[in-house]
Amino acid sequence: MPTDSTPGVLITGAGPSGLALALTLLKNGIPVRIIDKQHDFPLEQRGSVLQPRTLEVFHYLGVLPDIHAVNRPLLPERQYKLPGGVEPFKTSHLLDPVDPTPDVPYPNPIILGQGYTQAILRSHLEKYGCVVETDTELGEFKQTSEDIVATLVKRQDGKEVAETAHFRWLVGADGGRSNVRKQLGLSFEGQALKEHTIIGELDLEGLDADHWHRWNDWQNPTIVTVILRPTEVKGQFFFITGGHVDYSELLADHEKLLKAIRDFIQRDDLIFGNIKYATEYRANARVVDKFGVGRVFVAGDAAHVHSPQGGQGLNTSVQDALNLGWKLALVEKGLAAPALLSTYSEERLPVVKRMIQETLGIYKVIMDSALNGADVNKARGAHLKQLGINYRWGSIVIDERQPVDKQQVVETLDVYGRGGGDTLRAGDRAPDAPGLVDVNQGGGPARLFDVFKPTDHTVLIFCSDASTTRPVLEALQGLPPKAVRSAVVYPQSASRSPPVAYADLVLHDGEGHAYKAYGCPTESSTVVIVRPDGVVGGLVFGEDGVKKYFKSIFSPA
Repeated sequence: MPTDSTPGVLITGAGPSGLALALTLLKNGIPVRIIDKQHDFPLEQRGSVLQPRTLEVFHYLGVLPDIHAVNRPLLPERQYKLPGGVEPFKTSHLLDPVDPTPDVPYPNPIILGQGYTQAILRSHLEKYGCVVETDTELGEFKQTSEDIVATLVKRQDGKEVAETAHFRWLVGADGGRSNVRKQLGLSFEGQALKEHTIIGELDLEGLDADHWHRWNDWQNPTIVTVILRPTEVKGQFFFITGGHVDYSELLADHEKLLKAIRDFIQRDDLIFGNIKYATEYRANARVVDKFGVGRVFVAGDAAHVHSPQGGQGLNTSVQDALNLGWKLALVEKGLAAPALLSTYSEERLPVVKRMIQETLGIYKVIMDSALNGADVNKARGAHLKQLGINYRWGSIVIDERQPVDKQQVVETLDVYGRGGGDTLRAGDRAPDAPGLVDVNQGGGPARLFDVFKPTDHTVLIFCSDASTTRPVLEALQGLPPKAVRSAVVYPQSASRSPPVAYADLVLHDGEGHAYKAYGCPTESSTVVIVRPDGVVGGLVFGEDGVKKYFKSIFSPA
């Protein structure tokens, strides 16, 4: 059995979901072991699109400044005429860039190679004394009602050294061929797609770094497409190519691969250097039937794989991690019953199924474009930013303002926020609001995104009259300490903003953004409970609603 001095959580796989989960748990004071079969982690590009919702998650986790220090914007794509390959015939954005707003501070996707994102996450784990154990794989494991017995196999000096270890929880973030998923016996239903490409990176001079560059010729007897995208490294481009070629031959001989690319794009003015790496990619669209069994869970590619069209994969994996992470932290601390963990699958599975449908839709348009010239970019919409993803139907979500009929079939609900809507509801992403003034500290403007943390719930009490806050604040007193923070928010129009006893924060909505974003009237009180994953868990009108929400969270084991 794990002791107080040994990690209770084993994470296998140090990709985006495993690393984000580990960081979430460590921030909550939960020690983890995280292993990966790789020997090292090259700075490769796959999974390079970071959507706005992921940027918000990275802000909560404290890694966003490091991301912004090295990322590139989502550049416009330039398409070239063939034959010739030099003259552009179209330049367009995959998604039109928009300006930040008070409630959406990071409105545009950005580009950062997955290898760089993972390196940043690993550096933050190291601040907590957690280092990824490389060259280490999970062998067999067995779970009981009390713990998990796992065999870990480490390659060392040409030998394999086996270790038997005990954990309370196991999370398989070990990719599309997940060992954990297979041992759990989870189904992985779906389909293999015709999407077949070679991806990699190469050195290149003579091509501007302000665009993505695309050459298409769907009728070509060999290669039918080449995409070149500038990376974080000057003179280095990520490439995607594919068509009617001998993939094995091109992968085995990089000179032949370079020649095939040069011949297709017909750009004698460009100077090609070395190929850093090249690998074959075949897309699948598959999802598990559930995200866990007992004390074992799956996340990221271990739970879902799909077409890369739309840039949803890494982003979906990171959201898996945060959804599971805050719940697992509460259970591991003994503050919540293990039953809370069932809501991980309940909430994430419908979202992932919808995500797969979205990416399949874009994939179909791309395939159709080969036949009839369909506009691929029209298949991409603002919903791919993942800001509208919601859990409105969830069993632990309470909305007294706009109750949801939870008997509805989840598949009929707008779980991806495609339909938009201006009114905030419980289960939605909690919006930002700048221009807040801390009444107690007398400080300058603050924002809600700096109030929300992955370590606790935040209870926002929107009111004009401080006396109305007392019943809600008294209801919070009986909850576990350091697991819930309260913030009274006075409206912009308030003539007075007096301090409030027992409130952790007292804020004045100096610019009116908070009341607007949360749809709160100034003449009455509204309570908004924000979960550690930045989702509105409760939208209620008083202490009874607050008690009802937290009863479903902090149920004793």
